Amino acid sequence: MTFKEIGNKIDSTAKNEKRIARITWNENGWVKPSGLKGKSKNKKTHEGQFGYGHEEWLFDTSKLIDGFHYGFLEPIRKQQKAYTNNIYNVWLYTIDSITKKRYWIGEINNVEVIDDNHAQKIKNRYIENNWHNEMQSQIIDCGANAKGFSEWNGVDLFNIKFSPRDINFNSAYFELPKNSKIYELSRYTFANYREEFRTDKLDNSFTFISDSEKKPKNNEDAIIKNSHYNRTPKAIEVTYVHKAICDGLKTILKSQYGSENISTELDTGYSNNRIDLVIKNNNEYIFYEIKAYNSTRTSIREAIGQLIEYCFWIDKENANKLIIVSQKLGDLDDAKNYIKHIRKKLSIPIYFQTYDLSTKELSEEY
Repeated sequence: MTFKEIGNKIDSTAKNEKRIARITWNENGWVKPSGLKGKSKNKKTHEGQFGYGHEEWLFDTSKLIDGFHYGFLEPIRKQQKAYTNNIYNVWLYTIDSITKKRYWIGEINNVEVIDDNHAQKIKNRYIENNWHNEMQSQIIDCGANAKGFSEWNGVDLFNIKFSPRDINFNSAYFELPKNSKIYELSRYTFANYREEFRTDKLDNSFTFISDSEKKPKNNEDAIIKNSHYNRTPKAIEVTYVHKAICDGLKTILKSQYGSENISTELDTGYSNNRIDLVIKNNNEYIFYEIKAYNSTRTSIREAIGQLIEYCFWIDKENANKLIIVSQKLGDLDDAKNYIKHIRKKLSIPIYFQTYDLSTKELSEEY
């Protein structure tokens, strides 16, 4: 049986229950291990002993097998056989062990729990592709202890699979209020999601609050924050995904415009900046900026400033169309509405497209 056939073998009776899962603390967007900071100090836990958790690669979507990314959730591992072959929508949160604060980091839909045999096959594929060695090197590079990593069973490294298009990742970790019911959950339980866990994400409307109306910050929190870090961790770009999108985009556009009308990494003519990809269309130019974050909003945010600068610096208009390209993720609808709104309000010819890593298809321009 092929990996694709295994992937399509889904229990028809399985329902997409919504569950809650806590994952290890990470400051690199769960693309690679981030080190000991914020990890549990309990020496009875894996991360307390070794300084990393097996969920550190949960969003490293550069490693796809038949269109699926394989990851690990500790709450599922606690009762692996009970969840095997079921499919869940999973609401994810994490805890910073230094501040003790809880953060909602997003959701993954259509998460399928795999069995031991499937997991071992995936580990073997990772070894064949040298991905397993890469993971081990990343553990060492961040200052954690990789002792025994190569001996872990497949199911202790990979117990779930999902498509990148089902990721809804918060571009910045969303701090949960102290009265959130999340604070009542025990350490690692794959709990049923209840409405009382719901948090009203601050995306609805802008509200002005003056400094005099704001609540004073707790002195202890301020001391902890200053000694720990000065910003909230956020998503980081997945390097290999960026290259995969670039290669795929170039292939597609070459068939449309001809290789003589395509240029990659083209110098902007100032400050050693380079445009990811440029199309010459008669006497007009299209600038493409590729971003490979696991949040579409972050990809758009990071790309907009670059494209506008490349096009208009200092008093020029070098391109007739600006296009942001990112991988296909679960937060696409909001992104499409946002980019249309910007184009209308600012009268800038800026567009957005997605590249599907599994089907190698480029979407329409949004």
